[in-house]
Amino acid sequence: MRSLALATLLGACLVPACAPETEPEPTPVEASNPFLEDQSFAGKEDSAYLNPAGIEVEVDLEGDTTVTGTKQRVSPAYIGQFATTYLRQRGEFYLESLAEDATVASRIEWRVNGTWLSAAQAANAPASSLTHFRIRGVNSVLLHGAKTGVKVGTVFQAEVPLNPFTVLSQAAATCADPDDHMPLDAAVYWYLWNPDLPACKLATQQLSVTVSKMFPAAKTVYPEYDKLVADGKITSVILFGQIGDGAVAADDVGVVGMNQMAKWLKDASFAELVPAPVGRRFTKKVSGVDFEIDLYSPYDFSGLDDTAHFGNFQKAILEHEIVTYDGHSMLGASDFWATPTYPSFYQIFLYGGCLGYEYYVAPILEQKGGWASLDMLSSVVEVSAGANEFAGPVLAKVIWALQHGYGVSWKDILLAIRKRVGDSTFGVSGVRDNCFSPGGSLCVGAGEKGTHTYSNTTATAIPDNKPAGVTSTISVPDVLTAGSVKVDLRVTHTWVGDLRITLEHGGVTATLWDQAGGATQNISQSFALAPFAGTSAKGPWTLKLADLAADDTGTLDRWTLAIGP
Repeated sequence: MRSLALATLLGACLVPACAPETEPEPTPVEASNPFLEDQSFAGKEDSAYLNPAGIEVEVDLEGDTTVTGTKQRVSPAYIGQFATTYLRQRGEFYLESLAEDATVASRIEWRVNGTWLSAAQAANAPASSLTHFRIRGVNSVLLHGAKTGVKVGTVFQAEVPLNPFTVLSQAAATCADPDDHMPLDAAVYWYLWNPDLPACKLATQQLSVTVSKMFPAAKTVYPEYDKLVADGKITSVILFGQIGDGAVAADDVGVVGMNQMAKWLKDASFAELVPAPVGRRFTKKVSGVDFEIDLYSPYDFSGLDDTAHFGNFQKAILEHEIVTYDGHSMLGASDFWATPTYPSFYQIFLYGGCLGYEYYVAPILEQKGGWASLDMLSSVVEVSAGANEFAGPVLAKVIWALQHGYGVSWKDILLAIRKRVGDSTFGVSGVRDNCFSPGGSLCVGAGEKGTHTYSNTTATAIPDNKPAGVTSTISVPDVLTAGSVKVDLRVTHTWVGDLRITLEHGGVTATLWDQAGGATQNISQSFALAPFAGTSAKGPWTLKLADLAADDTGTLDRWTLAIGP
């Protein structure tokens, strides 16, 4: 269990809860209902407003430690936690918390006599030589100005203590922000760390945070809709955790939020099933798919220390494809996410809590056995919006996708959350290699044995805001019966959500792209086109590209047709 490993590694004591510095007010009843809003693409808005995603990079942490004794060899992990908070407070740099990484001790390297030694190599080094360290390959998200001009080798700095274990005794509360939910002690000082306070006179250092790896720009990716609807049903649960202190009461934010969601669903023609297995259950048939949404109130499960209702937590995880949690996160002191049995089917987790990015991703990822059956949306900072404000847009977008050929990408979903929440702090992990797209699998390539390929490499401008569009043709000279048809497409465009792309041959038309992807730039992917299976391949294949909105333009760079046996 990763949080037990944390207790062993970092010596963290249990803390009561994690909540925003300003507790959110209960969602008012008059808040707009996302299930009744038009989820179609409403056209262009300010590009800054429609850019919720930053970039993800890996960084190396490098600095000094003055710690001696038994905690010396793990002190860099503690120092890294102070850096996480220092950077987070700047609002643009979100460093992976090391707390959930049970291997962090083995990731630490030491510079001894001018040579970098791994933790294993340094095991027998004199303690007096272990003063300068680095931790390599730490994930980070950079937003807004922090991402501008970043490349491998770019260096940021974070002000952190030289000895994290003596901060409380040396500085008392002078270097910590107050928190009504969290009494100050040595175990949580890193989370409240603020060396910019005027009274803070503690000796500190500038920890170097160096970008060591840049990830490629993400292509347009989608939830794995085919997996969600494979059994004709989508199951979802929202766990409204307790936000207030003391006993659960009717005016707790979680209870109010659950009642608000129930009203939204009823207003959107969901039927309530009474009695529900747990909490409240709402169902609706959407384009032939049974959409089921369970709501658990704080009475059913209050949070990650509610052992009395662990069975409900287990049921939520084991039986639902879309799992939302909104509540206190215990700063890693709870092992709830590492304990349950997880199903093998594809799941989407929507996580609302503090330090969600790479913090609770780790135990869920481990239990799911990798990203193949998991997508996880979380915030890079303490979530200041309740479940209704981030899960509501997600579920509403999924419903719209069912009704409109699955043309809702993860970028589109993030934009909907951005519009609702008002910031760009939500991101999604594990989707880089998702295969589903409305036009066919993104994981299908050309070149299999027996496949015939044909290309058109003539670059063609796509006229702006012209439904008639432009066409490009490939003429197949061979007499073939198509067993499979795949198109590899390369399009340069500054707003792919403007585009509709179809392929026509022999009276059959298939849609590759239908105004998906929002503000994403460029298309570079493959499409498997089942409608052409069994047809004669000989003759012209006509690709049509239409730009259906003003202002943004692009070019068809090239396309390849692959016809398999």
